[in-house]
Formats: sequence, structure tokens, C-alpha cells
Amino acid sequence: MILRFAELRRDLLTLAVGACGALVAALLLFPMALLAGPAVLVSLAGLSGLSLHISPQLRDAGFLIVGLSIGSMVSPESIEAMMRWPVAFGLLAGLTLVTPWAGRWLIPRLLPIDQDEAFLAAAPGHLSLVIALADSLRLSLTRPVVLASIRLMALTLLVPLAATLAGIDIGPGLPQASAVTPWAWILVQLVAALLLAPLLKAARLPAHVLIAGILVAATTHLAGWTAGGLPGWAAQAALVLMGTLIGTRFGGMGWRELRQSLTAGLAIVTVTTGLAALVALPASYLSGLPLLDVLLGFSPGGLETMIILSAALGADPSFVAAAHLFRLSVLAVVLTLYATNVARRAAGKSDGQR
Repeated sequence: MILRFAELRRDLLTLAVGACGALVAALLLFPMALLAGPAVLVSLAGLSGLSLHISPQLRDAGFLIVGLSIGSMVSPESIEAMMRWPVAFGLLAGLTLVTPWAGRWLIPRLLPIDQDEAFLAAAPGHLSLVIALADSLRLSLTRPVVLASIRLMALTLLVPLAATLAGIDIGPGLPQASAVTPWAWILVQLVAALLLAPLLKAARLPAHVLIAGILVAATTHLAGWTAGGLPGWAAQAALVLMGTLIGTRFGGMGWRELRQSLTAGLAIVTVTTGLAALVALPASYLSGLPLLDVLLGFSPGGLETMIILSAALGADPSFVAAAHLFRLSVLAVVLTLYATNVARRAAGKSDGQR
């Protein structure tokens, strides 16, 4: 009971810091203020030594609300566009294969990082697998987390800014629904998503609660069973929670550790986003999909963050979600094969020494 109270108190403190960050960013008219503001302020507080944390239950509740909000934005045009997805996915598979190798070749030439570590650090996603493989290869376990956190934070801040500079009208949070879904249907969607989420988890899908919310809301809307979206206050509050969750990635990390990895992190962001943009241009042209959709789908940012940004920027969240899930599937194979090869080479060297 005492443990639960302590966890609740820490949740409330973390959310309070995130809400302050959202308020400051909104007053400064920062694009996607409700996501970026909490991410920045919570990360700064964590780097300064404040113990901030979001419990798994609260995190999943936020994922569920955001998933239902985004799923309600999926339109019949998304179904028609699916016929053009395979062309883009083919190029995405090539991009997923090339990106870690480009990082392995380039990053050690710029910074004192081992080639194998650079390969794993340049992987555009799948952090849990990267950490597991780094552990099996006896590489640093801290650096992948730090570099992934830097990449996620950079894209959370830079994508809305770039969209604003490109003339895209982006507000402080998710677009408001034209109408509110009846509460009876919201309850049905919540129950259905909670039943679907464990099945998606069993299938080893990342962000299974978020994906469950998107699938349930998209299905009920495309089938014509209901219309509208969640109340604005619920969607925006969940967005603040998501920004706060991003900021907690820097918890337990010191300023010195961040400075040591900042150059490497920004170099990886430059390499991975540059390659993504380079491949997204022909992918958009050949598939006929909007360039914005493809750029967000190919971006090396986190699955949850890119889906949220796609909804805020008016892109097709169904394509972005599918693209990131497809990339993670390909990446799992690429990383596992690479780590297996490294382990075999290491074993061969030690046999030779004996």
C-alpha cells in the first residue's frame, strides 16, 4: 500500500512538471506544445536530479486514449491508399537494411565509437532488442539508451518546427474532432481495445495498447458504426502525458553523461534522418503517396511519437503506423543476423587463441 502511494505521488509530481512544461510551451506558441513542452521540462528536471517516473498503468492509459483519438481520424481514403503501400514498403526495407551499415561506416570515423556499437546505435528503433543484443555482445548498455533518447527528443522538437517552417499549420496539440463520439460508444471502444491489447502483446507488437486503440477506433469509424472523436480535453491531456513520458527517458542520466553522448546522438540523427529523407523522395514519387506521409513513415523516430505527429500534421496515421511496424519487423531480422555474425567471429577468434 505504501509502495502504491509512493508510486502515485511520483506520477502526480511527474505530471505536474509535464503540465508546467506544456503551459510554458503553449504561451511561447511552440508547435505541438502539449507534446514538446512536457518532454523538454521533464527531461531537464530529470537531468538535474529530480526523480520522475510514469507508472506502466498510467502510461498504458495514455496510450489507449491517444490510440482511440488517432484511430478516429482514419478515413476511407486510407483504405484506398493501401494499394500503393507495397511500393513504399519495398524501399523502406532497403532503407532499414542500409541505415545501420551507414552508421557503422560513418560514426566511428567521426567519434571514438566501436563499429559494432555504432551499428546498433544507428538502428532506427527497436531499443529493447538493441539493448539485449548489446548485452550479449558485451557492449555498453547505457549508450544505446542515451543515444535513442537524444534521437527521440531531437525529432520530437525538430519535426513540428520543420513543419511550421514549411508552411504547415500545426497547433499546440491534436486536431479537435468535429463531433464527440457518444459516451456509450466510447465505453465500447475502451473495452474492445483492452481485450485486443493482450492479443497484440502476445504477437510481440510494440506499443500494443496504442495500436489496439487505433485499430478499434478505425474499425468502428470505417464500418460506419459511430462518428466523431474523444472529447478534446481527454485527447490533449493524454498528449501531455505522452510528452511527459518522453521526458522521463532522461531520468537517472547526468549532464556529464549527456554531454559525452550528445555529439554522437546528433550525428546519428543526421545520418538516419538524412537517409530517410533521401529514400522518401523516390518512394513518394513511385507510390503516389503524399511526401509528408512517407517522410513520417520513414522517419527514425519512435513509433508512438511519429504516429502522434502524423495525426497532428494531417498525415495518414494508418500508413505511418504500418510503416513503423513493418520497419521494426525488418530491423529485428537485420539486428539479430548481425549480432549472430559478430558472436560467431568472436568465438572463432577465441578458438584460434586457444
